[in-house]
Amino acid sequence: MRVWIAALPLVALAACSFGPSGSSGGTPAAPSPTPSAATAGGLTLEACRVLTAADVQAALGVPVTQFPLTSPPPDAGPGGTLVSGCSYASSSAASGGASLYLYRDMAIDYFANVPGVQAVPGVGDAAYEHAPMLIGRKGHVTFLLTIDAGGDPTKSDSALRALARAAASRL
Repeated sequence: MRVWIAALPLVALAACSFGPSGSSGGTPAAPSPTPSAATAGGLTLEACRVLTAADVQAALGVPVTQFPLTSPPPDAGPGGTLVSGCSYASSSAASGGASLYLYRDMAIDYFANVPGVQAVPGVGDAAYEHAPMLIGRKGHVTFLLTIDAGGDPTKSDSALRALARAAASRL
């Protein structure tokens, strides 16, 4: 949760600083979310299909349980940029978990110039990492992935990239 709160200003800044393609002009039409994304259940289902409990369990090595979104967060629904979100947490005594949020047409090129943020080649069309957070884009979908690797920083980077590749491959 702390990771998401820390990442939120960066995501908001990227959304406000640029147009849909990372430019400051033009307004290409944004794709509409799927009809199921208009409900809280739909918000959860989309992201949970992109990043599965099996993906998270394999990357972190702990069994996990899905925590669905029970109500749409701010900026969700018609006209909002948030399309879907899904979180997983360890279902054992060991700590660990991951969250994935999907956005529509959010520019992320800003992150290329943020100190401490690294470009991640081979993940979607563009991706940037500042572990334990990775933000990427594939087509018109921007994804924000955060993980809790149970306090193991060496596992954090490899797990984050593995989960990002899995998610981007399904978009």
